[in-house]
Amino acid sequence: MTLSTWLRAAPRGMLIGVVIAFAFLNGLGIWQLYRLHWKEGLIADMARTEAQAPVSVAQLLAQAKPDWRSASLPTCTVDPAKAIYMHSEVDSVPGYRVLTACPLSPGQPLMLVDLGFTTDKLKADFAGFTPVGRLRPADKSSAFSPVNRPADHDWYTRSTVELGKAWGVPLRNDYFLVLDLTRSHIDIAGLQQGALSAPLPNRHFEYALTWFGLAWAMIGIFIAFVTQRAKGTTGLHE
Repeated sequence: MTLSTWLRAAPRGMLIGVVIAFAFLNGLGIWQLYRLHWKEGLIADMARTEAQAPVSVAQLLAQAKPDWRSASLPTCTVDPAKAIYMHSEVDSVPGYRVLTACPLSPGQPLMLVDLGFTTDKLKADFAGFTPVGRLRPADKSSAFSPVNRPADHDWYTRSTVELGKAWGVPLRNDYFLVLDLTRSHIDIAGLQQGALSAPLPNRHFEYALTWFGLAWAMIGIFIAFVTQRAKGTTGLHE
C-alpha cells in the first residue's frame, strides 16, 4: 500500500477533524506542563515562607500578598465562654474548630483567629498570650457551603460577617490567623494544632501525560481505521 493510496482512503472531513483535535489535545498537555511549573513555584514559595520567622501582622498586611506568611498579633485574651465552635473533623473524627477574635491596633477591626481543633468544649482560658500563626485568606462561601445558624450556635463556615455580628465586633474580611500552638506557647488540654500549610496537590504532570496519551491514541485509532479502509478499497480493485 502506497502513501497516496492511504491518503485517498482517509475521509477529508475526518482527517481535518483529527488534525484539529490532535493539536487541541497536545495544547492542553502543554498547558498542564506550564501549570506544573507554576505549582512547583508555589510549593517552593510555601516552603520558603514556612522557614521564615514570624513578622508583625501590621507589617505583613501592608504587603501585596501576605498569604500563608507567619505572623504575630498583639497580646490577646480569650474567654472560653465567648469562643465559637465550628463543626469540623480531623482524620474522620468529628469535633470543632475553636474560633475567637483578637485585636490588632486601636480603632481597627479585630482579626479572626482559629485556635485549633478539639473534640470537646474548652474550659481553660488563654490569659494574655501573644498569638503567632499563619495568615490565611478569608473563607469564601459557595452554593455548596452549609448555612450557619448563629441563633442555635451551629457553625459550619468562618463567615467573618456572621461571626462579627455574633461577637458584636468588626472583623477583617480579608485574612484570618491559624494559631501555631508551639510558637504561641499554648498548651491547653484537648486542643490540637490546626493546619499551618495549604494543601497543594500537584498532579499536573499526570494530567499532561493523559492529554498527550489521548492525542496519540486518537492518531493510532485513525491510522488503523484508514489503513483498514484502504485495504478494503485496494481489494475491490484487484
